[in-house]
Amino acid sequence: MINFFRRLRRKLADDNKPLKYMRYAIGEILLVVIGILIALQINNWNEDRKSKVVEIELLKTIRTDLDRTLIDLKNDYESHLESQKNGNKFKRFLLGENMLEDSIFLHFSSLSQDRHFFPNSSGYESFKSSDMNIISNDSLRLEITELYELTFPRIKEWDESNPRWDISMALHPYYKKHFILTDQIVGNQLNYSRYPEYKFKIKSISEIRNDNELQIDLQETFQIRRRKIGLNFAGIDRIELVLAHINRELGKLNTDD
Repeated sequence: MINFFRRLRRKLADDNKPLKYMRYAIGEILLVVIGILIALQINNWNEDRKSKVVEIELLKTIRTDLDRTLIDLKNDYESHLESQKNGNKFKRFLLGENMLEDSIFLHFSSLSQDRHFFPNSSGYESFKSSDMNIISNDSLRLEITELYELTFPRIKEWDESNPRWDISMALHPYYKKHFILTDQIVGNQLNYSRYPEYKFKIKSISEIRNDNELQIDLQETFQIRRRKIGLNFAGIDRIELVLAHINRELGKLNTDD
């Protein structure tokens, strides 16, 4: 087409027809401009498709991370609930309720356990290191950012980041103070023939019941645990909400193809 215009322009110039020559010259310029615009449009379309592919893959990675984090956080939540339940039983023992000696240590061991939160964040780290506008949905982008920058740090703050709120550390001294190792093996002897685990028994029921420091620390761990349970519950709810929005956005992006 361009060659045709050029031949026509040359013929008109040779025939000394300047008006017609100008018309066709302008037409040729317009043709070139249109070609450039079409090329730019195609290039923009290709870039949009590439960005969309990157966005989809990024959202899938974040979704996978959040799925795994959700499983871990639910396990933490259930563990905290179980520890709190055993803590209440141990508290009743301290207040005078009869309990089997084996159960005393088991309940104390359970209430002394703590859980630490380690969210999966490879997708979010990739998101931060790239153009954050790669996630085209503004509200979803904000939700993901708030989840990783606000919700998760609040949970972590009450875990390993602050020893003051580490339940295991708070109650560990009372293991040595009130329990003693026996020669009785936990579980089936056959299963522990190489690496046996021995039972503990309480030194003195009256001493542990009259240990005021233990009761104060125990009450504080109950308060800490309730806080952790609340944060875990809120985190689970928030993750599930963000996952639902990610799935909806992925469905939308896939249908736009």
